[in-house]
Amino acid sequence: MCFRKVVVAGVVLAIGAVGSASASDRRPLVEGGIGDKPFVQGQLGKTRLGGYTEVHFRYGRSDGITEEITFEAKRFNLFTYTPVSDRLRVASEIEIEEGGEEIKLEIAALDFEIHPALTFRGGVILSPLGRFNLAHDSPANDLTDRPLVSTEIIGTALSEAGMGFYGAFYPSANARIAYEIYGVNGFDDGVIGGAGEGTRIPAGSGNWADNNNRPSWVGRLAISPGSYAELGFSLHTGPYNIWEADGLAIDARRDVSIWALDWDAHWRRFELLGEYASASIDVPLETALLQGSQTGVYLQANAHFGRGRIPALPNSVFTGIFRYGRIDFDADAAGDSQRRLTFGLNFRPSEDSVFKLDYQRDKSLDPLNNQVQGAALLFSAATYF
Repeated sequence: MCFRKVVVAGVVLAIGAVGSASASDRRPLVEGGIGDKPFVQGQLGKTRLGGYTEVHFRYGRSDGITEEITFEAKRFNLFTYTPVSDRLRVASEIEIEEGGEEIKLEIAALDFEIHPALTFRGGVILSPLGRFNLAHDSPANDLTDRPLVSTEIIGTALSEAGMGFYGAFYPSANARIAYEIYGVNGFDDGVIGGAGEGTRIPAGSGNWADNNNRPSWVGRLAISPGSYAELGFSLHTGPYNIWEADGLAIDARRDVSIWALDWDAHWRRFELLGEYASASIDVPLETALLQGSQTGVYLQANAHFGRGRIPALPNSVFTGIFRYGRIDFDADAAGDSQRRLTFGLNFRPSEDSVFKLDYQRDKSLDPLNNQVQGAALLFSAATYF
């Protein structure tokens, strides 16, 4: 991930929270999240406008057969931020993928600050399920592909309609405890019926009108002894199926619960970050195609070097990256899993722009424990604007 520490006056989401935090420690609720974007420094009337764009080249082989040689206009995202009044703010993000094949309203949030440690948020929100879902912008991250656990278990970018509260407390001058908690529509029965491979939680997202009239709950608690480290715990839980009609029971209630642990630590030019997620899904009958337990993890180490070595680009820096990722679609049985090792080298001419070169090695097991191996070479470029 990028190591920039942008704090923009009037936009930081946890300003002046309860405790003895100094002005220098008024960090955004999530670095790289919605309150920490470079675009908020520009202004067009009352509304500030910005975004990011990214382009990929991918060459992939599986079991020795070339499967992919392609260029992708991967994403073009537009952000807006409007300070309506001293306490009321509106933020939005529209994501355009694959040259317009998919257009998605990723964020449309209204924030009202009740107290420096308590802000109401409602609308289309990024669910605080793991840190990566909150800070997944390509220019802010150091590898081209998102972690497997984020895309295949959590479903990043996971946006949901809902409302709730967020804020932060400062027990000392450096320490911080930040929280978010929302009621949301949750997932629908696409969790078990939306993908031919079996239980796939992301296939149940996009539940814009709650299908079962019961909210789900999602929240994250993050503890930070200082700006150099943070540990977060999050949970998303609620029903995904329709079990009542006209007051009559037509099925058993089935819930899906995901909990995640994330961490991020910085020391000098080194970073260590990652995330673990575990999902429990109530399924009608647990079989090879309907899995009731899934897990995933990624571990990533970054090393920054060569800062300012190019005289014409005094703010430039190089980063070497290693990531290990693993997902298991059926934690109760062998097989049905994927492992990925990624080695990366990127160059940032400035903090908000990046060129990435990645090499991946994959090993997948199907439900019958048959193995497929693959490799990919990726080059991408991304920038905020």
